[in-house]
Amino acid sequence: MKAGVLYQNESHLKIEDVNLPELKPNQVKVDIKCCGVCGSDIHMTIHKQVRLKHYPTILGHEAAGVVREVGENVTKFKKGDRVVIASGLGCGKCKQCLGGMHNLCADIQVLGAEMNGAFAEQVHIEERHLTFLPDAIPFDQGAILADAVSTPYHAVKYVGKIQPGDVVAIYGCGGLGIHAVILARALGASKVIALDVDKGALDNAGRYKADELVDVRSVKNSGKTLQELAGGVDLMLDFSGHYSNIEDCIRAMNPGGRMVMAGISKQPFKIGFPFMVINKQISIAGSLGCDARAIPELIELYLNGKLDLSTSITSHHPLEEVNGCLEDLHHRKGNPIRFIITPNGKV
Repeated sequence: MKAGVLYQNESHLKIEDVNLPELKPNQVKVDIKCCGVCGSDIHMTIHKQVRLKHYPTILGHEAAGVVREVGENVTKFKKGDRVVIASGLGCGKCKQCLGGMHNLCADIQVLGAEMNGAFAEQVHIEERHLTFLPDAIPFDQGAILADAVSTPYHAVKYVGKIQPGDVVAIYGCGGLGIHAVILARALGASKVIALDVDKGALDNAGRYKADELVDVRSVKNSGKTLQELAGGVDLMLDFSGHYSNIEDCIRAMNPGGRMVMAGISKQPFKIGFPFMVINKQISIAGSLGCDARAIPELIELYLNGKLDLSTSITSHHPLEEVNGCLEDLHHRKGNPIRFIITPNGKV
């Protein structure tokens, strides 16, 4: 099969023919129809911020496709089934995995990082990592459920514990934060405030019906700005990883407010005046990926008419154009949300 392979010390993928290993018991062979291009893929290639454990590796972790073949002991799926592939793959045996929290597994593997991914015509994957994709959901929108949508969903609903009527502020409206905007609205927020330094990201947030758009570069104190716009914030989510203004923003939070850190950064996280966290009983929590609840619940939201991801699909591309998509995402050319790779041709 053809696949996009990353070699050590290379900043672009090599499109080449590779051999799939023999299908093992409990595994399913999936023909990949669509795979999203994520910012994480840039960190592994152009930015070189993420070093993989093994090279060469096939990248790609937001995928949907059709079952081509099933191995021994597979009971849930059959040839022809439409499926979404979970991007995070737990061991399946530890306390976290058995409780449905594979994102907290100590031995978690990510598709397209610790194991070969879906910038390829086929993948072999254990059936427990698959979810049925209804016919009503296009493959491209189904594919991005695996990370671009499920990761912010976990942050908003299960870590942030959003409540109907909450005022929600979202820092960083790139590939993850932009979906937090639509999800906050779908889950009952009364007001959604989007904050970013990139005009294109703010334009996208506006198309996803954010109530207020704040260019952080144009304000002296984003916390004060939040107070002026909303009076106070109940749920604050950071997908940017830039925490220099966090203390000011905590001042804008309502008593009992929750702050969720989902953006990865090497910057220090400092609170010079912790009394305000105690006095307002503010919760600060991290959020990593998603657990087993996310994709099935997102499918239900979609089928119930509360989630439309068509605006998130920027364009479709054959596998041979994956490096161009990585470059365009890196340079924010055309203000993209999700480029979609179609390894087996148009869908």
